Amino acid sequence: MLFRYDNFIGNKRNAKLLLPALKQWQIERSYPFSFATEASVDLASDEELMLMMAECRFDSVFLGIETPDEASLSIAGKHQNTRSSLEESVDRITSYGIRVMAGFIIGFDGEQNGAGDRIVTFVSRTGIPAAMMGMLQALPNTGLWHRLEKEGRLIQEKADAKGVNQTNLLNFVPTRPIRDIANEYVDAFCRLYEPNAYIDRVTHYYTKMGQPRWQQYVPAALGKAALPSWTDVRALLIVIWRQGFKRDTRWRFWRSILKIARCNPNNLEQFLVTLAHNEHFQEYRGVVTREIQEQLAALPPEPPQAPQNANRELQPV
Repeated sequence: MLFRYDNFIGNKRNAKLLLPALKQWQIERSYPFSFATEASVDLASDEELMLMMAECRFDSVFLGIETPDEASLSIAGKHQNTRSSLEESVDRITSYGIRVMAGFIIGFDGEQNGAGDRIVTFVSRTGIPAAMMGMLQALPNTGLWHRLEKEGRLIQEKADAKGVNQTNLLNFVPTRPIRDIANEYVDAFCRLYEPNAYIDRVTHYYTKMGQPRWQQYVPAALGKAALPSWTDVRALLIVIWRQGFKRDTRWRFWRSILKIARCNPNNLEQFLVTLAHNEHFQEYRGVVTREIQEQLAALPPEPPQAPQNANRELQPV
């Protein structure tokens, strides 16, 4: 079940009033629901709140990390993401048994080349399974929209603004060549969901995943788990066939399952579900690549960039 809220901890006081009542409701009904929500990164600084969420069975939380580049975060006004180590924040939330999903954006003003590589490196280090990437979009009536409109850099009317989408180019003129940004984006997106790399990072992530805190309140219910549906069994068999036999991931797949079964058995089911998520991205990698390349082909040629040493005096040979 999704708690639809841009920032569940935007009002921590109210969240902490709600969670004990929600926990009691879950206990009385043997935890029929798991929850997902969105929160700011500073959730990681509140141990009490993370524990309360974990005991209510919040299985996952989406964080708008945006970028590991501090300069870009400051320009975007995401100052809460610069107050502490983003990597440590992800690890603290994960330690409570709450799976982190994260959003990343490429194309900020002043962004240096290699932004896509830096996102891939960060995601690989933290192990975040679901790393959602997109190119920066200026949304109507936001501060960014009005600034770019004033600077004459918007290339879409309000009625045409598509919002954040993984197959959209930027809707404004960026500070570095749009083709460089788009190519970095496609390369990073495809690398994040390359089957072998995905298994490696998900395995790394679940070695750090904390135990499900809510299970201690329903010990009797754990032994009465319902039999899986045919749909679930069929989905599992598809994943086993594709990742465990058909692809060159087969040895990684089985080694990873054995590793998590040994070191974190209470999270094995969630681990398998997370591995299955990559089946969607195998097809979607091709969609993203094709649609971005089509949009790039339709763009007019960019003016040549001045060489970095254009203002330097020629030196004698």
